[in-house]
Amino acid sequence: MRAALVLGLFATACDPYGRWPVEQSVFPWVYTPLEDLQPYEEVRFETETWVPLQDIEQTVLYVQKSVEHRPGAPLEELLHFGQGRPEPLVGGHPWLSFAGDVMPMNGTAPSYASGVSPLLDGDFRVGNLETPISAEHPTGSELTSKFGIYAFNEPATMLVDQPFDLLQVNNNHSLDLGDAGFANTHQAVLDAGMQTVGFDGNRFVADVQGSSVAFLSYTWGSNNTDPTEVDLAVVPFGRLDEAIDLGRIASEVGQARDDGASHVVLLLHWGYEYEYWPDPHFLVLGRRLVALGADVVVGHGPHTPQAAELCSVNQPLAEPGIGQCSVRSEDGRRRMGAVLYSLGNFGTNLATVELQTGIVGTVSLDPMGGVSGMGWEALARVDTSDGRALRPLDELVEQEGGQGRWTDESTRLQQLLGTSWRRTR
Repeated sequence: MRAALVLGLFATACDPYGRWPVEQSVFPWVYTPLEDLQPYEEVRFETETWVPLQDIEQTVLYVQKSVEHRPGAPLEELLHFGQGRPEPLVGGHPWLSFAGDVMPMNGTAPSYASGVSPLLDGDFRVGNLETPISAEHPTGSELTSKFGIYAFNEPATMLVDQPFDLLQVNNNHSLDLGDAGFANTHQAVLDAGMQTVGFDGNRFVADVQGSSVAFLSYTWGSNNTDPTEVDLAVVPFGRLDEAIDLGRIASEVGQARDDGASHVVLLLHWGYEYEYWPDPHFLVLGRRLVALGADVVVGHGPHTPQAAELCSVNQPLAEPGIGQCSVRSEDGRRRMGAVLYSLGNFGTNLATVELQTGIVGTVSLDPMGGVSGMGWEALARVDTSDGRALRPLDELVEQEGGQGRWTDESTRLQQLLGTSWRRTR
C-alpha cells in the first residue's frame, strides 16, 4: 500500500496531470441518458436527419416541442451545474455584453429594445440577427407563399435603437431570401450604425478598452439549401452520428492569435431548439473549443436560455468531472474560459413564456488572458399599447407583485443559471 502511494505521488510530481481521469471516463462524456421521453422531446432538427414539411410526422412533433419544450437533463448534468459557481464580473476589466436571437416580432413597437438597453452595459455589445432585412423582398403572406413558412423578413425599422455594436448575421435564416436578401441585410445593419460579422468573412476584430478581441462566427447550417455563393462558416454542430470536425475553427482561432488578438470569442449558432439544458454533446464541444484557444464561447439558437460555466485551462489541481470544467491546451497558458450555451431570444413572436424570455450575458476579460468573471440579467417580450417590446424581467416581476407568470419564470431561471453570477440593479 505504501509503495503504491509513493509511486502515485512520484507520478504526480513528474506529471501534474497524473491524477486526471481519462476524459472519456467522466462527465460530460459519461452520463445517464434520459428515459421515458415523450416522442416530441426526442425530435431535433439540427441533427439534419429529417426535412421539415417533407417528414410530416417529425414536423408535427416538432411543432409540439415548440410549445411544450424539453425541460429535463441527465442527473449528472443537473449535479454539474448545481455545483458550479461562476465568478462574478470584475470591475476595471474590459466587459463584453451578449444577447441572443433578435427574432421577428410582428407588430414591433418603435424602439422596441430601448427599455433593456441599460442591461447591455459592456464596453462592446453583440447580438445575433436571426432574420433577413430586405426592402426589395416581400413580407407577410406574400413572403410565405413565395419563400415558404420558415422564411423571415423584417423592415429596417427593427434595427432602430438596437443596443449593439456588432450583429452576427450567419445563422440558419441567413439565406431565407437568397444571396441578395443576405447582402441587403448586411447593408441595412451598416446603415443602422452597427457592424456585422458572418457576411463578408466570419471574423471581426475590435479594440475593447485596449484589448484586441477577435470575434469568430459559425452556424450549424442553413434552412435554404439552394445553390449559393455565400460562405456561412458552417460547422454541423448538431450531428450526433459522427465526430464534429473543428479543424476550421482551430485554424481560424490560431490565425486570430497570430494576427495579434489578445482574446478570442466564438459566436456559435448551435444547440437544439426548445430545450432548457444543453445536451452533454455540446458540453463536450464547448470543452474542445476552449482547449483550441477560445476565451469565450457564446451560443444561441435553442431560443431558450441555457446554463453557463467557467472552464479552467491548464490548471492541474482542477480535476475535470461533475462540477468542474477543466481542459488542457497546447500553449500551456493558464486562464479561465467562459461557455454560455444559449442566451435565448432578444425579442420573438413565439408563444410561450420560456421563449419570450432571454438573458444578457456579460463577461469581464482578464487583461492577462481569458476571462475573469461573468454576469447575467433577464429580459422578456411584452405586449404594449403600440406593439411588442422588451422589458427587464425584474421590472415585470415587481409590477406583478411577486406573483404571476414572470415571477415563476424568474424563479426557473435562477434555478437553471444559478445566483452566484446574477446581476442585480
